[in-house]
Amino acid sequence: MINDDISFAEHNKSLPRALGLPVSRATIRAENAHFKVNELLSFEPCGEGEHLFLQVKKTGINTDWVAKSIACHFGVSKRDIGYAGKKDRYSESVQWFSVYLPGKEGNLDGFDCDDYQLLKAVRHNKKLKKGAVKCNEFVLRLTDLKGPVDRSSLALIARRGVPNYFGYQRFGHDGNNIDKGLKLIDGLIKVKDRNKKGLYLSAVRSYWFNLFLARRVSLGNWDKALNGDCFGLNNSQSTFKPEVIDDEIRQRLESGDIHTSGWLAGRQPSQASHQAMAIEQEVIDDVESLQKKLAKFRLDSSRRSNRVIPQQLSFEQMDDNQAVLSFKLPGGSFATSVLREIFEINDAANIERNFVKPDSNDNPMESGGES
Repeated sequence: MINDDISFAEHNKSLPRALGLPVSRATIRAENAHFKVNELLSFEPCGEGEHLFLQVKKTGINTDWVAKSIACHFGVSKRDIGYAGKKDRYSESVQWFSVYLPGKEGNLDGFDCDDYQLLKAVRHNKKLKKGAVKCNEFVLRLTDLKGPVDRSSLALIARRGVPNYFGYQRFGHDGNNIDKGLKLIDGLIKVKDRNKKGLYLSAVRSYWFNLFLARRVSLGNWDKALNGDCFGLNNSQSTFKPEVIDDEIRQRLESGDIHTSGWLAGRQPSQASHQAMAIEQEVIDDVESLQKKLAKFRLDSSRRSNRVIPQQLSFEQMDDNQAVLSFKLPGGSFATSVLREIFEINDAANIERNFVKPDSNDNPMESGGES
């Protein structure tokens, strides 16, 4: 799996890029406010019901910590709190939470604190579930710019998209969650905490997906149809497998209506076949053994699009050293996967900060607009 001779950071940088090595460099997250994320739900709360929906702006803290704090404020179990997706700790993020308050008004006095503030409260008849994200809006201030920014690459990305890699935030500090996940799958450790177990298994599946996608990027066919490919609908988790790859499929792929997809490993076999399956088997030699190991965790297989096309991509140069990049991504995609196609990134959030919030989880850098 991870090469012991290189660090996880070096491994992540080695993932092939669709546009080759960028000529520009930039620093992100010099301040939390330089990485703004705004979550848009896939539905509008109806205005009545037993669940109180809260739109919260948080700065410098992770989603789980806010969820625990909200549960404490209302005197409920953390199981009564819902959210659609996790957002980066080192960011200024606007996201939604839900609180199950049957027959209760819900006192909001004293809700705000230094690290998060309430923007809106509205009732709904169902709990907020993970994945209920239409898109995430990103506004990223880039500092310490070096080298010319290739405007033609920006235009190509807006039309063609980028490889839909899971960002390095997914894997914990120096990829530690992958190591723990691999040991868990091989029976070398036991993890009782359900959330941690899910975190570790998710990290491993995401890592394998990145390897599948990296192979296709290196072969130049990550956004081209191969025999045996499964396809994902744009901005959707729905997938399908056509009987043949015909001109209609190729045209839909070219237009961005559909994307090739990769396997998120689980107990069921991959739906890919022929050429597409051969690439997956190049990455994992013994797929059958892997499925047997994952079966004991009752982890279902799924698919993820190999490509994501940022919407409303905009770049504004402020001066020689600063610029602002903004765009929208569907839930589950990472802003840093767009950035790495344009810049060599120095992420200031990777520098150890001088404090840690109490009860923060093992993954202080959560997903950049993930899910």
